Amino acid sequence: MDRHGKIDSGAGRNSYAPIGQEMAPSLARMIASANLRTFYDDPENLSEILDLISQVISAKSIELLSIDVFDTALLRATTPELDRFRTHSKRFQQVISGSDASANIDPEDILLARLIAARAAYGMQRDSLADGDPSLSAIANAVCTLLNRPDLAALYIQTELECEIENLSLNPLVAAIEERFPSLPIVFLSDMYLDSSQIGRIFSALKAGERRPRIFSSADGHGSKAAGALFGHVARTMRAAPGRALHIGDNLEDDYRSAKRSGWNALYLPLPGEELDARRDCFAETLARIPVLESGFRQECRFTP
Repeated sequence: MDRHGKIDSGAGRNSYAPIGQEMAPSLARMIASANLRTFYDDPENLSEILDLISQVISAKSIELLSIDVFDTALLRATTPELDRFRTHSKRFQQVISGSDASANIDPEDILLARLIAARAAYGMQRDSLADGDPSLSAIANAVCTLLNRPDLAALYIQTELECEIENLSLNPLVAAIEERFPSLPIVFLSDMYLDSSQIGRIFSALKAGERRPRIFSSADGHGSKAAGALFGHVARTMRAAPGRALHIGDNLEDDYRSAKRSGWNALYLPLPGEELDARRDCFAETLARIPVLESGFRQECRFTP
């Protein structure tokens, strides 16, 4: 469960402009758009968001730009996390049944194993100071052990990454930023169970520019954006003063407020309301198709975009 799930992203949707960030016309159009993909497909919208970022870079003498990964640098299709887990469970079942006739596992059992494994993995996070995320590797090992097929963990990870790649597209804003600021160091941050090397594989598959992206993830063991430790780790690693660093992202708490608490500059680029609503509808439809999720896994099935 990625860090979006720690906060209901629908909460506070009437407070799109956090204190200290003016509601620019381009952000108002972003909120009112159907989804981020169509918004950024419009060259005028792309140009105005780029200008907004440029204004902060110039005004604050920014020496390091940090970009949130999912729903900022990489744009998702309009499906919530639970539906992505369900899609992956079906794909994994197809892959293993096609290569091993004895592997007769129901996709719903794979999905339930994922929810149980994720809950256990997060529950065993003992280092509250680091407050990171357990890795997909740990979750995959637990899932496949529950399914009595620990030998399939590597295939489980591979299949999930393939599903992620199919679900994602590179935000053209990233290339536009790199073109306008060719000498500005750019890094990518994520609070998620995918570690930096796995996220890097996704970037590579999507042919994300000529630069090899520098990625930091809460699954790497250096803390999270949510708790602030990851911002400190990135600043130290990149030898940047927090006051000269800018982070942009779609999560009001983790990408904006936590960055500001860590001494960074921040810019909030929210998910459109219509896109959030579409993901909520898809979430409800998935619960309706699998009643056991609603009855027996209520805690694990909170809406996560």
